[in-house]
This record gives sequence, C-alpha cells and structure tokens, in this order.
Amino acid sequence: MRSLQVSWRGALADVAAVACLAAATATVAGPAVASTGHRDRRTDRGAAAAGAQAAAAPTRPADAAQTAEVATLNASFTPDRLGASTTIGFGFSVHTTTGLAPPPLSSLDLRMPAGMDYVSTTLGLAICHPRAIIAHGGKGCPVNSRLGYGSAYVEVPFGSGAGHELPRIEAFMGPPVKEDMVVLFYVNGQIPVFAQLVFSGTVLPDSGPFGTQLEAKVPLVESVPEGPDVSIVRAQSTIGPRHVLYRRISKGRVHYFHPQGIAVPEHCPAGGFPFSASFTFQDGSHAEASTTVPCPKPRHGNARRHRAHGAQSSTRLRRARRA
Repeated sequence: MRSLQVSWRGALADVAAVACLAAATATVAGPAVASTGHRDRRTDRGAAAAGAQAAAAPTRPADAAQTAEVATLNASFTPDRLGASTTIGFGFSVHTTTGLAPPPLSSLDLRMPAGMDYVSTTLGLAICHPRAIIAHGGKGCPVNSRLGYGSAYVEVPFGSGAGHELPRIEAFMGPPVKEDMVVLFYVNGQIPVFAQLVFSGTVLPDSGPFGTQLEAKVPLVESVPEGPDVSIVRAQSTIGPRHVLYRRISKGRVHYFHPQGIAVPEHCPAGGFPFSASFTFQDGSHAEASTTVPCPKPRHGNARRHRAHGAQSSTRLRRARRA
C-alpha cells in the first residue's frame, strides 16, 4: 500500500485523459500494428515513398501562416461533493480559425487543481506493462490496474469533414518512473480507421492553483501508409471508479468492488476548481485552454435532515424534562 501511495503522490490527470493519442501506426482498413518511434523510420524513406506521400497528402492553403489553432477544455467531478471520492472527467477539442483540421498534436500538458486527495484512493492496485497492452490489448492488463475510459475523434490535417471516431480509450496504471506516476492509454480503433495505439503520460507536481500536471508527448500517427499524419480534434476520458470494477479473492471466492477514487478537495477556491491545458503542434504552433469545475452547491437535503434530527432531539428532551 505504501508503494501505491508513493505512485499516486505525483497525482493524476486524467486526463485522460487524456486525452492525447498515439504511439503506434494507424491504417485505413488494414492490420492493427502497435509500435513506437516510427517517425524516425519515416524520415529515411526513398524518393518513391516521398512521391507517394505527396500524391496522398492534401495541400495546405497558401494562407496557412495566418491560420491559428483554437482549443477548448472541459472537466467534471462525478459526484461533485467536497471531500468525496470522485471520478474526474476531462476532454478537449481543437480547431483552426479557417475551419480546417489542425496540425497533428505533438505534446499536451494538462494541469489539475491543488488539494486533490490521492492518499486515500485505491485506484491502480496493480501495474500494467506496455508490452502486455501491445501483445494482448486492454485484456492483457490486470483488472485492478484500470483507471478509466474515453474516446477520441481524428481528422486528416488541412482537410475538412473526413474525420473518424476512435470509440474506445482505456486508461491503466503504468510502471512509475522514479516516484512519478505514469498513466498508460490504449486506443483500439475500428474500421474505417483501424489502429492499435499505445501512449503514456507522466504525472508531475505543480504549483500555485494547480497541484499536478500530466505531461505527454504524442507520437505521430499515419492516416494511410505513406500518407499524412492524423490530427486529434476531440478527445475525452475519465479517471475514477465510475464504470470500473476491481476484483479480489477472499476465502476462495471472487468479490468485485468499485475502487475508491481521488477525493475532491475539502474546500473550493473562489471561482471553482481550475483546470488548464497547453497544446503544442507538429508545426511548432501552440494553443492554451482553461476551464473550472464550479463549487458544489450546498447540500440542502442534508441541512433539512440535520434540522429535523435536531427538532426531534429537542422534542425528546422536553418530554424527558416533563417526566
């Protein structure tokens, strides 16, 4: 349990979770292949391959230099109660001022609010190794290493309306790097985009209004063999016990349970709980986005119950005095 608390000390992010993609090769209606470092391999292609790529890739408009990337971020707590175990939801979308798909995403830095309680969580009771995901997909990971779920939507850069959904993202606890937590994301794409994508993000301490940050490098993913790399235009993920079941064996019997999630801070800062994200794209451009989770509303139901309980106690006390 001590090692679990150490791995969560650097905290979490989700994202998501998040929500970035890729450490593998994507093909259209082709075999799913997981790999890493394929960008270096592509830089050594011959003239014939370069010609094929030029024929397949759309041409970026002449005014591309005037195109700017715009990002939005959303986040949620379920349930949204101070001090309660929760499931963190997070997601982002990216578009350009010209309406075309943005350049491929190369890195993501997601920052989460300070005060989240990672000590009491039981998420990530087991570790999943990247080689297990590559060999067997999400089924190759221990049940008790699962952290959450999500989905994503991708498009070919500089094209419009040719997007495809990658309907399932799975998040797992990966092997820690020193004392920092690592989240592994597995994306199992379906036809027409058939791909097996594996990538990771490292969770690090942050400062100020943010307690932790998830830093992830996003490898490039081909849309078709020798073709342009895809752009992530939307992604969302969850980190927490919602829809997650763990398993334990006691006295020879299997028991299933929901793990304890990360706890919402006991106090809400003015303006709500802040989230922020920085995006860097293949062409060197950048985008920023931020959002807040509103402070929970007072639990009037509990207040009424407390008042009713107090009234009943006062009535019993008056009766006792009369007796």
